[in-house]
Amino acid sequence: MNSALFWQDLQLGHTVIPGSHVVHGEYVRLVMNYTCQYAFMQHMFSPCDTYCRSHWKMWLQSDAEDDNSKKHMSGSRGFNTRIGSMIRHRGLIANLSLRENLLLPFLYHAEPSRLQLALKELDGVADLIGISTALDEQAGERTSLTHALVSLGRCLLSRPEIIVAQEAHIGMPPEHLARFKEISMQALQQLDSGLLYLTGSLEEGSGLQYARTLIINSGAQATETGQGD
Repeated sequence: MNSALFWQDLQLGHTVIPGSHVVHGEYVRLVMNYTCQYAFMQHMFSPCDTYCRSHWKMWLQSDAEDDNSKKHMSGSRGFNTRIGSMIRHRGLIANLSLRENLLLPFLYHAEPSRLQLALKELDGVADLIGISTALDEQAGERTSLTHALVSLGRCLLSRPEIIVAQEAHIGMPPEHLARFKEISMQALQQLDSGLLYLTGSLEEGSGLQYARTLIINSGAQATETGQGD
């Protein structure tokens, strides 16, 4: 697989996000304020109709080295089934069980085979992220760790080509953070997906090694560095 997420220059309010990309298996960090992060994700996941297709500035391209390869515009069905997300504090719906929360992206999918595959792999994924004994408990109020683990579990089940993550570990106490780092490192290695990491600070503490870091200064020139910490 040789897929990549591309975006052209994006005007988000008074801030311009320079065009860049994330290749399958590569980790890239995008440092910008939370307003820009949510605007960036809105552009990524908003529906793309026939009219906007010619003006859209973000896409996933399979076999990226081939100019004639398939492009999936952001917001399209093909794009959404190939992009995973780990959005801060968006992992759980309180009145569903943890099992239902993990399966939620597949329950209403147009392809029943994706749900069947997720059901087949659910127990193994739950065991990897450490929630197997609580699968049938109602989610209710859970820690930031559980929210993050369920988001990670969905990615393990859907096997995305690129994952967009937004500081899922922020707010965890040290013991939870250490556990999440250990589990997420193992999961990311297993998935071998590309990762676009959205953060408000270079001191985000994920422990990941980045191929590139792009720093967006509101109203100023963006800067790009080499490998991150």
